[in-house]
Amino acid sequence: MYLMSCTDTGKLRDMMALSPATRRKCQVNNMHLTRGIDFSEVNGFAILNSYNGSTDFPAYPYSMHNRLTGKCEALHFFEDDYKFAHATWERLEQTSYRLAKFECLFAPDFSLYVDAPIHLNKDSVYKSRFVGAFWQCTCGFNVIPTASWAGVDSFPWCFEGLPNRSVIAVCGVGVTHSSAAWELWVTGLHELERRLSPTLIVIYGGKVEVPGLHTPLQFIPDTITQFYRKKKK
Repeated sequence: MYLMSCTDTGKLRDMMALSPATRRKCQVNNMHLTRGIDFSEVNGFAILNSYNGSTDFPAYPYSMHNRLTGKCEALHFFEDDYKFAHATWERLEQTSYRLAKFECLFAPDFSLYVDAPIHLNKDSVYKSRFVGAFWQCTCGFNVIPTASWAGVDSFPWCFEGLPNRSVIAVCGVGVTHSSAAWELWVTGLHELERRLSPTLIVIYGGKVEVPGLHTPLQFIPDTITQFYRKKKK
């Protein structure tokens, strides 16, 4: 139904029926795509539905999407933001249309930073939840929610909009580079477990033991670490 409601460039047909001026007003910050999406009361983040389907398929980065068939394949966004931010926000309709071929999509992992202003980090969470919810509610795609956090002070809001009792994905690249990064990451995983009781945590990165965590873990081998290892040689 989603594909039938779009033009061959991925734009919703009911929007194309509006005058150009009206269309431009509606499209600011993707406001025309909010229909059917529920938002949280505190920060107004889109609310994602749980995913407890299969995770037994290879996962590839968004930058490879044009080279993949999408059949029995998942697409993740654990890359530098510049590789997907414009496509999944400014061009969300067109990008979504092209990604319909994939078995499953991870919600985009817009970066959060410990030293960034809070409104920038909240904007990253807003975009991640919004895109994931649009794919779920409007497009009918299988979406694995993605969690991320900045410092401990982000815990009250960074998990808002994520579902309980669901598969949740997180990035684990670089967490062993320092004791501070490791401690913050482990603390975040425990907070994620306490708040959401996930059924499985899918980690993009090398296998590690997380002390005291009771949720099953599944690891996706990353290419980022390999790249930096090559650079150091």
